[in-house]
Amino acid sequence: MTPRTDPPALTSDQRRVLEQYSRFEVGLNKVRGALRDVMEFNFEVDKRWVNTFFLVPEPGIQITREHIANALAKKREGLISERDLVYWASMLLMNDAYELDSQDEGFIADWLNDISYELDPSSGE
Repeated sequence: MTPRTDPPALTSDQRRVLEQYSRFEVGLNKVRGALRDVMEFNFEVDKRWVNTFFLVPEPGIQITREHIANALAKKREGLISERDLVYWASMLLMNDAYELDSQDEGFIADWLNDISYELDPSSGE
C-alpha cells in the first residue's frame, strides 16, 4: 500500500507569483517555472486545461473588477495581446487558487467567461 501524501500548500513565493500574474505583472512562463511542482497547464490546444496539485489557499487570491479593468486597459494600450488576455482569463477561471470577489462574482465571472471563450486565442495581437 502506498502511503497517502496530502498536497502541499502554496509557498509564499508561489502565491506571490499567482498574485502578480492576476495583475499582469509577470507572464505565464514565470507562473510555469514558479509552480512547476504543483501545477500544470496548457492553453495552446483546442481544449485548455489546468491541473493543480496544491491545497487550495484560504483565503484565495481575490479577483475584483479592478483586475478586469486593468487587463482591458493593458490590452487597449497594446501592452498585452488578445492571446495573453484569453490565457489570463482562462487561468483565473480554472485555477482554484483564485476566488472571485463575492460582491461582484456574477459580473466578474461573466467577463472572464466572455474573454476566455469568445475572444480568439490564436490572435497574437
